[in-house]
Amino acid sequence: MKQSWSYKLFFIINAELGKRKWLDEIMLFCAHVLIYIIVLLSLSWAVTVLFDSGPNLFLQFIKLLLTTITFTIITSWLVALIWQKARPVRELPNIMQLFEPYQTWKAFPSDHTLISFVVAEITWLMGAPAWFGIGLLLLALLVGFSRVYAGVHYPRDIVGGIVLATFFSLSSFWIVDNISQPIYNAFKLLFL
Repeated sequence: MKQSWSYKLFFIINAELGKRKWLDEIMLFCAHVLIYIIVLLSLSWAVTVLFDSGPNLFLQFIKLLLTTITFTIITSWLVALIWQKARPVRELPNIMQLFEPYQTWKAFPSDHTLISFVVAEITWLMGAPAWFGIGLLLLALLVGFSRVYAGVHYPRDIVGGIVLATFFSLSSFWIVDNISQPIYNAFKLLFL
């Protein structure tokens, strides 16, 4: 049976699991905690730079972030319902895992990778310096890599998360102006 690039790469990356305790601990941290550090770094930048420049810029950042995360998560779950791809543990029960995932029905695209990249990309699009934006993107990539290393995602799940995040991040200004802001305005008229 011919294996896809994703399976081949998964086996190469996942084969390192259990060989070095210190690396397992770092990857566990990256798979679980690094996403929150990315969000914290992004919000810290927004508060110190955007809010000081004017509350409107900070408010725009929050709108873009919340709207983009909402749209990407909804799309991610719809994609998962239509194109059902199992996690490695469902297809390869004998593989090593660093931890048990919260759920096993949905693998593609990776929500951890998706959210990490949305936060990094929106931060950069809102004017963060290149070094900061690239740093956040590298951390987001490490989140995705650690999820493959841990045995809970295939590389295709990570690539899917990156592509979806990038599409919605680049579309975020249009989505806010043409979809979420009109919905908010209508809600405000009806209920406030």
